[in-house]
Amino acid sequence: MARQTRDKQDDNHLITQFRSFFDEVSKAQTRAIEMRETDPDLAAQHVSKHLENLIELQTLESKREGNRFELESIADARYLKAALADEILLNTAWIGRDCWTTHLLEASLFRTSIAGERIFERIEELLSSREPSLRPIASLYLSALALGFQGKYRGAADTDRFAGYREELFQFVYQRRPDLSGRDRVLSERAYASTLSHIAPKKMPTLSRWTVVFLLGVVGLLAISEMLWLWQSWPVRQVLQTGSTTGTGGSQ
Repeated sequence: MARQTRDKQDDNHLITQFRSFFDEVSKAQTRAIEMRETDPDLAAQHVSKHLENLIELQTLESKREGNRFELESIADARYLKAALADEILLNTAWIGRDCWTTHLLEASLFRTSIAGERIFERIEELLSSREPSLRPIASLYLSALALGFQGKYRGAADTDRFAGYREELFQFVYQRRPDLSGRDRVLSERAYASTLSHIAPKKMPTLSRWTVVFLLGVVGLLAISEMLWLWQSWPVRQVLQTGSTTGTGGSQ
């Protein structure tokens, strides 16, 4: 039980790091503006250096945990972050886009430029082995594809194969098909964490036919009694109204 809890914490750590890194990538345009950099090459250089430092810092944090992280998963996460950042910054409108090819993170960290093919080769390896311990890193690959990494499939006609990778990764990670049509499927378990499911629902009491008839009868009697009172008191009210008018005239 303790081992499972520890592994889950490790998985959350990798995912948290990946999300934090993606947030920094998505802020590239904002960071360039904050630096007040107008030169595209310098802007690309500064952003590249910042992201490279972040990758290395996150890698060191993972390695400090010792045996709690598999070295293979750490290496995969490191390479995947660089590949995802390169593709996003090459295909997103920002000041350093045209100069990013000279500041690629993959080239700087790994001295290669094959991520467009290598990422999918690694995905195929994961799907071939189906090793349960590799599900955490498989979830990172799934996230990368969902966040915009397309590699060699960007602009290609073979979109079915790309969609197939996402579907197979989802099945491997979550052990079910990516189907949201089931009546018992929920999007987030957290939304149901505070639901008071142990309290039985209470319905409003239903009124019988005779109860409705009785209530209508009471309302009808009240209406009739009001009409009778108005009819019987009409002469008295007329006399009072006439006397009031006469008294007013006499005082004048």
